[in-house]
Amino acid sequence: MARAHHDRDAFGELYDFYLPRIYGFIYRRVRDQATAEDITSVTFQKALENVRRDDFRNDAFGGWLYRVASNAVIDHVRRDRRHVSLSAFDDAEPGDPAIDALAAALDRDQLRTALRDLPTNHREVLVLRFYDDLDIPETCAILGCTREALAVRTHRALRALKSAVARESADVA
Repeated sequence: MARAHHDRDAFGELYDFYLPRIYGFIYRRVRDQATAEDITSVTFQKALENVRRDDFRNDAFGGWLYRVASNAVIDHVRRDRRHVSLSAFDDAEPGDPAIDALAAALDRDQLRTALRDLPTNHREVLVLRFYDDLDIPETCAILGCTREALAVRTHRALRALKSAVARESADVA
């Protein structure tokens, strides 16, 4: 990261590492390849511009980059109004890509329904940590919280999911 301030090759290494992760993060929210490619391009353009600034802080580059990507998706939404974002999970319907992919990966219909029934703040934490597979600093940067707050939020979200799965299992039986 320190070398990327002046060295194009170092930024290229960061780009190569984060490109598939950032693209996947964006694609799962917009569900359109061309749009995801455009937003990913804007994200990395902003990253390059900021990395070269003398006052750029690089404490958690990955988390910062996800925040830039998230803001770029929001900007796209404001311009186009055709998207899927974490805030759209309030009234999640069947076919929602992030929820369906997480539930399908665990192969549990009950989990899929239980996940949809969770409050947005719980779904958001679970999707970022366990589906998008973000590490703790990246997740903290996106959610704007401390490690301790993330631990509490994750614990509460998992506890809520456990209760929702138990209710769903009882309903199925």
